[in-house]
Amino acid sequence: MGRSIDPEKISKAFATLDAHDYGDVIQCMRCGTCLPTCPTYRTDGIETQSPRGRMAMIRAVIDGRLPASEEFIEHMYHCLDCRNCQSVCPAGVKVGELVLEARHRIEENRPQPRLKRLLLHHLIRDQRGMSRLLTPLRWLQAARVPSLARKYGILKLISEDLEFMEALLPPLPARPLSETIPEEIPARGVVKGRVGFFLGCAMNLIFAEVSRATVDVLSGAGYTLIIPKGQQCCGAPNIAEGERKTCREMAEHNMRLFAERDVDTIVTDCAACGSELKGYRELFRSRSGLAGMSEQFSGKTQDISEFLSAALGPDAVFRPMDEVVCFHDPCHSRHAQKVLRQPRELLRRIPGVVFQDLPDEGQCCGSAGVYNITHRERSMKILEAKVAAIGRTGARRVITSNPGCLMQLQYARMRWRQDWTVSHITEFLREALEGGEIARSTFS
Repeated sequence: MGRSIDPEKISKAFATLDAHDYGDVIQCMRCGTCLPTCPTYRTDGIETQSPRGRMAMIRAVIDGRLPASEEFIEHMYHCLDCRNCQSVCPAGVKVGELVLEARHRIEENRPQPRLKRLLLHHLIRDQRGMSRLLTPLRWLQAARVPSLARKYGILKLISEDLEFMEALLPPLPARPLSETIPEEIPARGVVKGRVGFFLGCAMNLIFAEVSRATVDVLSGAGYTLIIPKGQQCCGAPNIAEGERKTCREMAEHNMRLFAERDVDTIVTDCAACGSELKGYRELFRSRSGLAGMSEQFSGKTQDISEFLSAALGPDAVFRPMDEVVCFHDPCHSRHAQKVLRQPRELLRRIPGVVFQDLPDEGQCCGSAGVYNITHRERSMKILEAKVAAIGRTGARRVITSNPGCLMQLQYARMRWRQDWTVSHITEFLREALEGGEIARSTFS
């Protein structure tokens, strides 16, 4: 892995795992219910790539029977943290959360690469700074350099990883949404409430037009939107990489930012952000000074589908849409937030839409943050299975609600030459509501 580690130091960190978390490790009955749900076990077929295998390894390190070696550390990062295993576990073992706890204890006790420190401790706090880093990519895309490089295989000659990352990235907006959107957007029609809109990093910087659709649907449904300037990352990338100090600092910043705005609900159109924002209550559960604020903040947070399933009441007028669609559940939505029913109910309400259940639903698409970059070969096997499942539905539009899933599925469409398109659920809802009580926003 390129970094010298002290297995004994890391093992000692595991030995202090608190009784509650260790109880979860002991609670694993090794029944095997999790095996068919685990993406890595399905692709590799070996015990160490299964949830119960990971629990056995963590327990062995805690008990001192297994050293916290490089091999053990690698296994902790093979997990996608999709939490499908948690959804089916009869004993309620929180496998994904324990894997993240393991990563935290590992990363606190080994040297960190400079680039990783720079990203997770500094750049990720500043949306403007991250936007500036993307400026050269915007210029290259505008000059059609990537498409020409792709056509002639230039990027592959330099690096296959570089070629993959270029293909994964959609056309970037000229400016992030945070730089063009006002801090308050009035409701259209009868005002039903005040909603705080949390702009996730990827949605703001990469999928700005999708979040414009979210704004249109929310304001068209009668909600005044409050979009505080200076929002920072939700902290999901930090948590996934075992980093908590900066994550807590960003979380506290975000909580105070929204507490000052007096909103009824906090909504996000990024499933990963929704999961993390709801998790602030756990992040601060042992910190008396912030426990109350985090409980209130997390209690107000809703996934966009969760909110709109109630906000778009029976009087919402949808125009007919002649579409066959399926819905891909982001793992952070289905397994982490338990948001399952709401997006399906919304899609089934649209006249003319034929909704098809996705075979093997609940399976990850293989994106999982940066997993498709760090574990590309396995990610592509997982994605290929997802493409096959979509193909069995006959759907011509795949709907989802997470930026990583959007990029992964759009890449799959291109790589395997599929004839379906990919949309975020708010894009599709805006299309279905246009001409009724909703119009496109006019902010530049």
